[in-house]
Amino acid sequence: MVTVIIVVAVIVVLGAIAGGITALLMRLWTKDVLADNGFEVRPVTSAEAGEFIERAAFTVTAGRDFPFPPHKVWDALQLNGTFSWIPLINGIRYRDDYRREGALRTFDGLLFAVQERVIIMAPNQQLTVSGTKISIPFLIKAFAEDYRLTETADGTRLTWTIAFQPRIGSFLPLRWAAPFVRPFARFGIKGLASRI
Repeated sequence: MVTVIIVVAVIVVLGAIAGGITALLMRLWTKDVLADNGFEVRPVTSAEAGEFIERAAFTVTAGRDFPFPPHKVWDALQLNGTFSWIPLINGIRYRDDYRREGALRTFDGLLFAVQERVIIMAPNQQLTVSGTKISIPFLIKAFAEDYRLTETADGTRLTWTIAFQPRIGSFLPLRWAAPFVRPFARFGIKGLASRI
């Protein structure tokens, strides 16, 4: 019995050490992306964005209605710190004050970061970004996000789509995971109301 307790204790300690090393490594890689380094991913162009989002190995879409006009929701999407209401996320930061096609922005999380480039910007209607760098190596080949604003009788419908192509395992049925990810995406855009 004592041997089993010792083995379990050793496994727990080794697991904690491995977890700590992994977290430290992930934070270092995150800081690399924030310093304009990181691991490059294949950029998606504006011409291929629609097809990429439609055919990517993983795609999830979440929507939310806001009782505000489209320009108010749009303005909230453009603020630095978007998504900072999510625990362990510092939010999205634009590199400069100009919100335009070609602008760079960084999604900064405690253990994960990505650099994105705005590829489509139609004010009050659509914002599409493509990944350029990521903090976790060998995970994602390409990714894009699409935000669509539609005016409704009571305000605005925001539809957020996330799509990615993994470096390996693209043959796996990753779309099956979308129903499990969708509630988290809905929660992510729900907090936008606090910015309006």
